[in-house]
Amino acid sequence: MKKTLNILATNWVHLVGFYITTYVSIALFKLLGVPHYGGGSWIQTLLLSLVSIPFLFFTYGLKIIVGFFGVLVLLDLIGFRFTKSSIRTILLVEWLLIIPIFIGWAFEYEYWLWITLALSFLVTQYWREQKLKRIIVV
Repeated sequence: MKKTLNILATNWVHLVGFYITTYVSIALFKLLGVPHYGGGSWIQTLLLSLVSIPFLFFTYGLKIIVGFFGVLVLLDLIGFRFTKSSIRTILLVEWLLIIPIFIGWAFEYEYWLWITLALSFLVTQYWREQKLKRIIVV
């Protein structure tokens, strides 16, 4: 049971990755002139984003974050408890199951941050793999 909780606890890296990705993406989108990301000065964009991103996550994005982590917990329980697949395979399958939703939302709502968050999720899955290798002695 303790190993399972340690596995689930590694999901915090996604929240950190999403924060960093959102911050960098807002600056990149402003630089590229992507609509809806160009308002205000650079100082407003860079400094205000530090505070507005957590606000965005825990107000507008709360349902999405809860759903995202709920699905990840379910997939982790299934993947690590009931299969003998490698850690990398389980994490890749999780990524492949979740990112089509992100990409679909990007095009449906023309909110391109979802694309960068899908890439961020891949990177944080790699970070998780390193942590999981220490928890699950392979």
